[in-house]
Amino acid sequence: MNKIVVWAVIGFVIAVLVSGGLSFMMVSVGARPGFAPIMVGGFLGIFVAYIGGNLAGNRTTPKASGAQRDAALSLTPASDQALLIVYREGFVGMAAGMNVVLDGRPVAQLKSPRFTALSIPAGDHGLQLGFGGLAKAQNRDSEWRFTAAPGEVVAFRAVMAMGALKNAIQVVRVESASPAELDALRSKLSGVAMTAPDAA
Repeated sequence: MNKIVVWAVIGFVIAVLVSGGLSFMMVSVGARPGFAPIMVGGFLGIFVAYIGGNLAGNRTTPKASGAQRDAALSLTPASDQALLIVYREGFVGMAAGMNVVLDGRPVAQLKSPRFTALSIPAGDHGLQLGFGGLAKAQNRDSEWRFTAAPGEVVAFRAVMAMGALKNAIQVVRVESASPAELDALRSKLSGVAMTAPDAA
């Protein structure tokens, strides 16, 4: 069953149980329930359904091993490959998993703050970031085309920006050409948990 539907059902059940329970308690002490129990139960049910629906696109994401993390933080790609780093920051929607899709293939899902790293062939690539579940309808996907050279570190920073009708995923390519820029990137990532990329 669709996870959003499941959370809608859970929210409805919570609304009924809370409304009924409050009404019963008020009647048992001689008070007239009125609309208050329905309002409280309805609010809680909608709140739970909304939060659950926003997290419906989340999936299990493995934490990187110590060896994977050390290799990523070395920022040393193989000579014939490039190293792609995608990291997410910010408080907005931090519990909703942001899908990282490279060349049409899902490669990771990031909550905030998290990063992932993977070796990629040199050449032209397309990066897409977006959400699943109910969060997808509230946030615009972001797409970025880039060219990776052999031995290059290509890093992107993603953060949510609130919008009037829809939120946007702001993606910025992080400069990583010089030793100083690589040190700054390594320092930034060293305090962030790493999500292991999906297996090929």
